[in-house]
Amino acid sequence: MSFQIIRYDEIDSTNSEAWRLIDRLEAQSSAVIIAKRQTKGRGQRGNSWQSELGGLFMSVILQPNLTAANAHQITLWSAWGIAKALNETGANVKLKWLNDLLVDRRKLGGILTETRIEAGKVLYAVVGIGINWTNEVPEGAIALGELPTTLSSMDELIEVVLKGIQLGQTRSENEGIMSILAEYLELLSDKNVRQTVNGRELQGKIIDIRPTGELVVRWEGNSQEAIYQPQNFSVGYQ
Repeated sequence: MSFQIIRYDEIDSTNSEAWRLIDRLEAQSSAVIIAKRQTKGRGQRGNSWQSELGGLFMSVILQPNLTAANAHQITLWSAWGIAKALNETGANVKLKWLNDLLVDRRKLGGILTETRIEAGKVLYAVVGIGINWTNEVPEGAIALGELPTTLSSMDELIEVVLKGIQLGQTRSENEGIMSILAEYLELLSDKNVRQTVNGRELQGKIIDIRPTGELVVRWEGNSQEAIYQPQNFSVGYQ
């Protein structure tokens, strides 16, 4: 995969710019938008993503051969591939379903995948990636620059992340998402989950992730499996 890299000093959002370039037919599949700073970076569920100097903020434009029902696979294989590639540098990255990168249970980065669907298929996908590098991080987060890795520059980090994206997409296309999901499960930082219902705390365990992205949980005292859509359930931080 050959990536076309487009760089900005500052932009509202790399994902937003990716869609603008797509609409103007100025960027093809495998184009990468990178900004030193975002003024309106965004994360999952409409949350803002702190995007100050020193962090990696990038979006990759893809045209995967996927049905709309399988769109969440893009986030799954992107997170898996990036974690695998970062771990080759000594980072010891874990995952939090569906889209977070963790080190020592602290947030290192996140992925926001947006798609355009036509005739039941994914026409375009924009995979937004934010990773803490040398920027200041909020409480509960961690920066890659603090860790003893082989990475020595932002450009090296960009290269590793793109290698991870390519690894995830290639393996998914050649072997199917099932070949990735078992390893994705092994990379989860914590398989235990909690949920408060009517003032009572329930405890459960993640037992599977479906090819369409749903989380499968078995709650204590319940022999039946519960299945959750990514937009309707948050694992949280234990």
